[in-house]
Amino acid sequence: MKLCIFEDDEYFKFEPLVFCRPVFDLKVGAFTLREKIANELGFDSYSLLCRDYLKDSLINQNSNILVNNFIEDDYLFINGRVFPNQELKNLLNNLPQKNVSIKNGDTFVSALISKDLIKKFFIEKSPEFNKDFFLSLPSQEIKNEHFSYAWDLIYKAEKFIEEDFNQLKDNYREFQPDNQKQNFFVINPDDILISDSAKIGVGVVIDASNGAVIIDDNASIMHNAVIYGPAYIGRNSLVKSNSSIYGGTSVGNFCKVAGEISNSILMDYSNKQHDGFLGHSFLGSWVNLGAGSITSNLKNNYSKIQVHLAFGSVKTDLQFLGLLAGDHSKSAIGTRFNTSTIVGFSCNIFGSDFTEKFIPSFAWGSIDSKDVYELDKAVKVAKIVYARRNKEFTQTDYNLFLRIFQDTDLIRKNYGYK
Repeated sequence: MKLCIFEDDEYFKFEPLVFCRPVFDLKVGAFTLREKIANELGFDSYSLLCRDYLKDSLINQNSNILVNNFIEDDYLFINGRVFPNQELKNLLNNLPQKNVSIKNGDTFVSALISKDLIKKFFIEKSPEFNKDFFLSLPSQEIKNEHFSYAWDLIYKAEKFIEEDFNQLKDNYREFQPDNQKQNFFVINPDDILISDSAKIGVGVVIDASNGAVIIDDNASIMHNAVIYGPAYIGRNSLVKSNSSIYGGTSVGNFCKVAGEISNSILMDYSNKQHDGFLGHSFLGSWVNLGAGSITSNLKNNYSKIQVHLAFGSVKTDLQFLGLLAGDHSKSAIGTRFNTSTIVGFSCNIFGSDFTEKFIPSFAWGSIDSKDVYELDKAVKVAKIVYARRNKEFTQTDYNLFLRIFQDTDLIRKNYGYK
């Protein structure tokens, strides 16, 4: 039996973070959602099922993984936005028959599908998730947690980081602080993992009193920074001097961060490397926040937060939510983001007042002007940014930019961008 991790038709609720990736490639802590699912269920390899226009990008990033393609075998399908736990694992290990689906209300959690149906439907007929196919299967109902919106991951970050600590601790040598030999300070060292290749500056404080801290390979923590757990600092990332990293923060690989960050997730290759506050926020990859950029994560009247997405407004039970920014978006110095601000893919945000609360993809300005960030100019900047990190901007990357630009054209027009 093989594993297939799939993206269902609710992906749009995770915008703006999923324009250029499937939901299951969102990352919290050391792993993406799909990696966490595969690890929990005990699969060393798996296939992926996603929107077909993302296929080429995924194949480029994962040459050894089948994407929207299958071999002739039985497959266990798992929704890429489920929260894997032992209860789900036990259920899946004891499915009574093939060609049955597992549901939680209207959400398809899983399905066990025979190789005959795999060949008939997925290989010969449909390259993407099809709800009608899953509806045609007999189903079982379970209660299992799953993510409905991107901000759900922000509120699960602490738990994910703790789980990552337990999974990774056997890969690290036991950390033995010696305050006579080291120039930094640790609190509750049993819950701290520091890679041998990481560099920790003078006067750094790492406090795991309230949760685990993981400092991954080749990460650098500059002098006098303070990190409170639960927190994850990814490979080759930099925490600059005098920064304060608070619990629930997950910094991806190749990031640069500074200032004050709390309960926030940064995907790989994103930067917030100057003073300013980032709280209860989620940044895609290749995002850069200019010096002094600040997010509000709490309304002045302490009321519950309403989020404006492309398909409409969502009332939440949340009191804290900051910025959700799509990949390749940038802010100018001193940008002020309102509570629960949504910034689309490849935006250039500047102006002297608070930003709008919903900014569509390829927006230029948004505060004092509402112009469209022309595709060729956006691509030119992306090529420069990639080159700075020794990466090549390929034709596949261009095709992805073009597809997102075209798909979001009507949304820009509806919000007055010309």
